[in-house]
Amino acid sequence: MRTPAACLLLLAACAHAPVASGPEPSPPAPTTPADTTTPSSPWSEAQGPDRFTPVRAAAETLLAAQAEAAWRGWTSGEPTDHAAIWKGREALLDPAVLAQLAEAIVAAPAPARARLERLRAFLLGEQLARATAGPTQALAAARSAASFAWEKRTVPLRQLHALLAGEPEGPRRKAAAEAWQASLLKLEKRTAAHDAALLRAGAERGLGGSLALAGALRLDEPEHLGAVAEAALAAGDATWPATLDALARRELGSSGSRLREYDLPRLFRTSAAPGAFPADRLVAGVTELLAGLGLDLSASGRLTVDAAPRPGKIPRPLVVPVEVPGQVRLSLTPLAGLDAVRALLHAVGVGLSLAHVAPTAPFEDRRLPPAWHTQAWGLLFEEIASSPDWLRARGVSPEAAQREADLDAGRRVHATRAAAATVLIELARAQHPASAAARWSELGPRALGHPIDRRDPPPWRLDPDPLLRAADTLRAHLLARQLSASLAALAGDRPWWRSPAAGDWLRRAWAGGGGWVPEPIGHSSTPPRT
Repeated sequence: MRTPAACLLLLAACAHAPVASGPEPSPPAPTTPADTTTPSSPWSEAQGPDRFTPVRAAAETLLAAQAEAAWRGWTSGEPTDHAAIWKGREALLDPAVLAQLAEAIVAAPAPARARLERLRAFLLGEQLARATAGPTQALAAARSAASFAWEKRTVPLRQLHALLAGEPEGPRRKAAAEAWQASLLKLEKRTAAHDAALLRAGAERGLGGSLALAGALRLDEPEHLGAVAEAALAAGDATWPATLDALARRELGSSGSRLREYDLPRLFRTSAAPGAFPADRLVAGVTELLAGLGLDLSASGRLTVDAAPRPGKIPRPLVVPVEVPGQVRLSLTPLAGLDAVRALLHAVGVGLSLAHVAPTAPFEDRRLPPAWHTQAWGLLFEEIASSPDWLRARGVSPEAAQREADLDAGRRVHATRAAAATVLIELARAQHPASAAARWSELGPRALGHPIDRRDPPPWRLDPDPLLRAADTLRAHLLARQLSASLAALAGDRPWWRSPAAGDWLRRAWAGGGGWVPEPIGHSSTPPRT
């Protein structure tokens, strides 16, 4: 039987991946990859402005097949037949296609260049995933099986966050985190084998080194990503330590100088009573919220919601774009609590952004938006569930509503700064490995807002990110904040999520798909007129 997170491996390689909300479940056991022999590209001799039309057509059918398989795996636990997904599309795995795209990118004008870069990033991600399937699955299986001992019981690594959030005593949180670290460090050899396979696959495709791969996949120069990360930190350097200190004193009765990362799940835990957010009102409540924007959860039939519980179905929300915009699907199992509302709102933001893309938009704008672009819409909608106005309307006391708003603001700032720190330290590790530890001793406290223990392993030993996935998280948070500010200004004296004008604004922005991206982040985010 396919384990719950096997779907995530199918979805995670590229920027087009469907979006799941909530903590990641266990990775799957290894499977035997299908034959990766790649025949010569049938379109290698094509010429002219439409020479990549066959590539796009094959990619479109591949995305639909992957989405269907992901949907079946997520909603019923059905195993995935990877060979069937790729049958007839093996030419997309030909490295020569990447070389042809690289040549075309150099000569293309700006709008076409951006789309070709996204097509190349998608195919590169697919090829890397296939080339490193063995080490990836071995590492995923090892992580799934790994655990640490806690109070005479065995705890899976993935459950650390919940354990820390529920533990009121600081020394016990520290002990649990240290046990988790010790277990995770035992996987270093498998992680190194995976990273080495990734570098070999990149080199075979003309991309030597992790930063070259990261730049191609993240659609940006690593140096620029570092500049974005540095600017994000600088913007909050003067205020974040004091904000974190105030939250720590109120929530934990401790100063910010005594905080460590293992304290933050407890600090940022949701405290609102689940009874204020019953499971049987989850979908109805979101539907009513959208009505205030003049939006429809079904997007006029383009977004299908499956909220039925069934054996084998993973309860967390997942958005699967089978066709964009015509067939977007949202799976969930209604649960009680504010966290369940946030998870659904995140998925709804993603789903509606896909279901409103203009059907005439270019393939890359419809099907291959940057990962951070799609995630930003989810973060924007998720934030609604932390608005004091929205919480008070659901019976939460004014004091508790403001508390949740403050905590969520802290979560978002921390996530932004942690992502920025990851980008910067991975750049330092790639460029100057001998001085990376010294760099982290300065960068860590600055970014996180609290001291770090020098005896702790550096972050790249616990959760390495050589391909700079954290840059997508960083840019998603920055764009979500920018979108929220633009919508608030448009709505005037009412919350933006109660403004039909804001709904019109969103529809115009969504129509452009991945082609509407404010550049650079931090400037105007006005969507095109239609």
